[in-house]
Amino acid sequence: MKKFLLVVVAVASITAYGQNQLVTTEAQVGDSTRTKPWKNSGIYSFSVAQTSLTNWAAGGNNNVNINFLVKELAVYSKNKWTWNNLFEANFGYNYQTGNTMKTDDRLEFTTRIDRDLGSQDWRLSFLANIRTQFIDGFTNPNDVNRISTFMAPGYLTYGLGLTNKSIKGLGIYFSPIQVKSTFVLDSSLFAANQFFNSTGPNITTLAEGGMRTELGAFLDIFYKTALTENLEIASRLNLFSNYLDRPQNVDVNWELIAKLKAWKVISVLFTVNMIYDHDVLVQNPDANGQFRSPATQWKQILGVGLAYSFGEYKK
Repeated sequence: MKKFLLVVVAVASITAYGQNQLVTTEAQVGDSTRTKPWKNSGIYSFSVAQTSLTNWAAGGNNNVNINFLVKELAVYSKNKWTWNNLFEANFGYNYQTGNTMKTDDRLEFTTRIDRDLGSQDWRLSFLANIRTQFIDGFTNPNDVNRISTFMAPGYLTYGLGLTNKSIKGLGIYFSPIQVKSTFVLDSSLFAANQFFNSTGPNITTLAEGGMRTELGAFLDIFYKTALTENLEIASRLNLFSNYLDRPQNVDVNWELIAKLKAWKVISVLFTVNMIYDHDVLVQNPDANGQFRSPATQWKQILGVGLAYSFGEYKK
């Protein structure tokens, strides 16, 4: 599965790059007014914070925080067809004397194919998304037993629906029939029911761990705008209700990114991510340290560093 994910991302990236290069060449030797079918845009951010203490009466540890964020969007448009490809990667790490621990970790790829329905505002769409993380996760820096790893969990969703883009900067995708597969490709985490009940319905046992399949309704809302010349925001909300098991427990994934340009490529980047999934247990550990209850998950990062955006993300 790891090799498969890397191949998918690589092929999509190479395809987008190759198409963009081909269009540029054609424009140079052919009609200069020809519209390029590929458009690329993105956000790149890298920040470092360092604290050094010597004989500091208030106490504390020397530490270094490193964070990076990448969003790369490639869109192909021709006639009544549009193909959107979005690659997203976040990673953060904290280095302290005697301790190191990650503070952010996400790897995600989304592709959506749209077909106009007689209007630019309404489109028939096929959407697929895969999301996981780079490395092992631990509750505390000195823990031996991991609570997550690559493709544990991993989420694959796909389905057919409608997209509306009648309002500038706002995109809404709704599917009444969306498949969601949750992978836990780690035998110990699967046995510990870390991300779903391994004895519940619609569970498939795999060579390493297992997979849970859900079928339900899915709503994706994306909005981006430039509030001022130097302040840009982008927000995405995902909602999923499983028809097959407790449809009243809606999975929620919301993200907000705000980028304030301070000077040239020096920017302040603020991100908030909120997740609720009733099947993911994150609080009230038992005597063995296994979590027993779900809860709303929050992540907030504020950093100052190098940031650059172009294309649609800068409009």
